[in-house]
Amino acid sequence: MGLSIEEQDRLLDEFYSKKYYASYSALNKLLYSPMTFYNQYVLQVYEEKMDSYLIDGKVIHCLLLDNGSFNQQFSLVPGNLPGASTRTVVDKVFQIHKADPEANELQTLAHMEDAILNVLKEINLHQSLKTDKQRIEKIVSAETESYWQFLKTKGNKDLIDQDVLNRCTEAVDILRYHPQVSQLLGVNISEFDNVVVYNEHMLQADTKYAFGLKGIVDNIKIDYETKTVYINDLKTTGKTIADFPETVEFYNYWMQAAIYIRLVFANSGFITPEWRLKFNFIVIDKYNQVYCFEVSEATILVWQEKLESTLREFDWHYMNKNYSLPYKFLTGQVVL
Repeated sequence: MGLSIEEQDRLLDEFYSKKYYASYSALNKLLYSPMTFYNQYVLQVYEEKMDSYLIDGKVIHCLLLDNGSFNQQFSLVPGNLPGASTRTVVDKVFQIHKADPEANELQTLAHMEDAILNVLKEINLHQSLKTDKQRIEKIVSAETESYWQFLKTKGNKDLIDQDVLNRCTEAVDILRYHPQVSQLLGVNISEFDNVVVYNEHMLQADTKYAFGLKGIVDNIKIDYETKTVYINDLKTTGKTIADFPETVEFYNYWMQAAIYIRLVFANSGFITPEWRLKFNFIVIDKYNQVYCFEVSEATILVWQEKLESTLREFDWHYMNKNYSLPYKFLTGQVVL
């Protein structure tokens, strides 16, 4: 990790110096691996993820719900991006380049032979080739050199190529003109409708614990005529819509829904018993099939109970400053 004990202690003190507001991503990470949560959110050691489905989802969200921010979030690369494994190597080599205080801005990828070979060995890629020269030739090309130059200028933007943009634009058009999706998101409301829509809306709320909750809700539509609040979460999936119910459990999307519902309730003082709340997952799959999964009231209650259990686990880790293992292991609840 490269951080001294003193630096880790400083970052831990800094983390606890102010009230923490946990997002779905943070809670989900803690469920899978408290140590990963600790590294990312306490020690601020981040791993860049460039999985295609993650990038596609981010682009689709931006184009559909926050079109004005596209140029602030993404940079379009001429030609195509390198393949996934090659791009992983170049990304890691670039991080080494950035961390070197003596790095020359004029250095090309070809100048980074030692770093390339070390990364290839680290991730066990192209190790079946006989010579280092052959391994370098697998990585250094006109395409990767172009990508290397873009890495130097992109800042915090995500890089995408024209193929990704075309694919995502097609998906956005399908969603925008889907009658049910359009109705749920309030795409075509006018000033004469008694409806208010919030897209990519940042909310936070306190809890009964020492920490709070926060999240950016994809879409909230408040219909004053029918006294209904719609909370809509857009999901892209590399599987099919038929697999989505299993995906909800695998990725703990139920927890994201439960958090968003709590956040909306906590920030909407006008919601009284006569109001209804409806939560929908709007899903587009790898075949551009679209389905709106409405979540029943009974399921929402179950998910709220599960969220409360998760918050209790997080509270234990948070108060004990112990992120070495999942809660059930630390409390001796796992027996074979």
